[in-house]
Amino acid sequence: MLKNKAFRILLYILLPVILLVVLYKIFGVADLRTETAKIAINEDRAKTLIKEMGTAHGIENWDGVKTYQVAFEDEFFGIIGEQSHPYAESKVSFNLNYITDSFDGRLDFTSGAKKGESWGIQAWETYLKKGDGIVNFKDDANVGFWVPTYQYFIEFPMRIQKANAFNYAGEKEVEGILCEGVMASWNTTEPQSGIDHYLIWIDKDTKHIVKIEYTIREMYRFLTGAASFKNYKEYDGLLLPSNMPVESNIVPVGLLHEMRIKDFKPNLISLESLRPNASLPVLGDSKE
Repeated sequence: MLKNKAFRILLYILLPVILLVVLYKIFGVADLRTETAKIAINEDRAKTLIKEMGTAHGIENWDGVKTYQVAFEDEFFGIIGEQSHPYAESKVSFNLNYITDSFDGRLDFTSGAKKGESWGIQAWETYLKKGDGIVNFKDDANVGFWVPTYQYFIEFPMRIQKANAFNYAGEKEVEGILCEGVMASWNTTEPQSGIDHYLIWIDKDTKHIVKIEYTIREMYRFLTGAASFKNYKEYDGLLLPSNMPVESNIVPVGLLHEMRIKDFKPNLISLESLRPNASLPVLGDSKE
């Protein structure tokens, strides 16, 4: 009886999620535009806000950072969270090492079953490194997704300046803060099957990011997420959030996971250590 009851409860929780996934997969391309963004185009206001946000986050200070290391933690929640991550544990710690404004980086595990191992990406080629220090280049979808994804969140205020399609999304109170919204994407802010777009909620007073809503076209065209930027800390002029709780449209209640920046150290490691294969081209922030 208890098993049957538990099964019914689980089915009750998961059925709406499963139905949402099926319907969106068949019919939907996620659209983050607000009604304001759908009605009119106000690119000038959007660009002004994006620039003000960048200044408020100190993005000019990235110019002096060639590489950096971030002590990072990620914790996943619930049944769906458990199924959505590639790690051995639901709470994992690692050092993230990146070349600024590129997609070359390495994740060094500092806890759990994989402690002492590393995941890396160079010129969009992925590699693994075990405790013996030998770098083994091989295709790995988890490495190819998670390592650059963490970097993009860390550098987001600077990176999003390179989008070429912007629109004003109006005002809204987000987590008790009066914000102005900006749609940002490439070529157009209307939904596109192969290109992500972002809805950035910016504190009207401080110009700090309060929340980012985003699509995840690389995985599924219907999938969306949202990350709040909380507990900002300044590192030599760079403003970074200490906590980034993440929501998803496939999680009806609560969080999918929470990313946490524990520390930030610039220019700690060499460019060469993050590009172990000297024969690969230097692509910068290009994906090709």
